[in-house]
Amino acid sequence: MFKLWRFTLFFLLCLVLALLVNLPIQQVLPHVRLPNTLRLDGIDGTVVRGSAQEVVVNDFPLRDVSYRYMPSCIPLLKVCYRMTYPQGTVQIAYDMLNGDTEINKLRIEYPASEIAQYINQIPVRPDGRLELVIDDLTMVGSKPTALAGTLFWRDLGLDDEGIKFNVGDIKVDFTGNPQQYDFKINDLDAALDVDGDGEIRAGGQYKVDIKIRSVTGIDSNVRSILDLVAKRVSLNNYRIEQSGRLPPQITRQLFR
Repeated sequence: MFKLWRFTLFFLLCLVLALLVNLPIQQVLPHVRLPNTLRLDGIDGTVVRGSAQEVVVNDFPLRDVSYRYMPSCIPLLKVCYRMTYPQGTVQIAYDMLNGDTEINKLRIEYPASEIAQYINQIPVRPDGRLELVIDDLTMVGSKPTALAGTLFWRDLGLDDEGIKFNVGDIKVDFTGNPQQYDFKINDLDAALDVDGDGEIRAGGQYKVDIKIRSVTGIDSNVRSILDLVAKRVSLNNYRIEQSGRLPPQITRQLFR
């Protein structure tokens, strides 16, 4: 009798597991409270794996996304998924104890010209590729509470009515919380030496101080573009020192 009970219990557990594995994701989503900043379109599959035509985060679209459940998080009492898409990857974990959402190992890569469409009144057109790497992002509800990552601008270039130049690669390390973002800027063996820092506060106030220099000299075309965006300190030294307030729509994207 005892052996029969153990066999029945094992069978029921296997049945429940099989039902969960094959449960359509559409039946689960109505019971999941998603952040207001997240929208899922064209999602298809099960709770274990599937795809979405588009995932929109803060009005920024990720298309052709596939997702996969990660059972390795079960001992940590977390529900984890790994998503992949043409521009990169991301891992999302939901803590069942405190309700926090953790995002890490996120990588997004987009052309700089495409990102520039979301920013108004740029004096020159940017070129190159922007690669965003999020090491850690913790959210309570839909609000970020801690953030750390790096932004790489690969083949950084600017275009001023046909006059183009390519500097190389620039790295921006940043950290953030609900009150402020801080960032540090360095070049990665670029044609110009770049060094600077800055901050953005929750009210939209920003401050940036960037030094640009070259030991070997600066091409005349490059110099003409730098004169548009920076102040010349000496022959081969420029400085971008600026403060002000970001447009309300950008501030809401960063701190909402």
